[in-house]
Amino acid sequence: VKHFNCCGPISIEQAINKYYRDQGIVFARNPAPRKEVSKVIQDNGRALKDFLALFDREVVCATWSWEMEAAVKKYGFTLISPNDFEKLDPSKDIALVLVRGKFFSKEWHWMCYPVDTDIKTFFGSDTKIDKILLLKKIN
Repeated sequence: VKHFNCCGPISIEQAINKYYRDQGIVFARNPAPRKEVSKVIQDNGRALKDFLALFDREVVCATWSWEMEAAVKKYGFTLISPNDFEKLDPSKDIALVLVRGKFFSKEWHWMCYPVDTDIKTFFGSDTKIDKILLLKKIN
């Protein structure tokens, strides 16, 4: 249940909802509710998280990039790795961005571009962009 409100499911929910809003599509029901997204993520990585949770209970909130890819696929999307964050266009690109803080800290956070406006400063001056996954609809 704790994973329902973690950054992985939240950023996927934001990204998919933004995609449909940008297409002018309005749904009576959220097309990718975070609780449902979280369950998809947890179903794909449960054994590993159960094992790692023996050492650190906070690992239940972790979402690896392969889990993000599996979750968006369920909703008809794929993720592509662009080379440069600076080349993303807020008028047409939607991306899941993994940022981190200091190298040996537990500071990692998934964010949704361009919904989240503080991506480059989330952890202050220590913020580094670790991974960019561009959301694309599968035709």
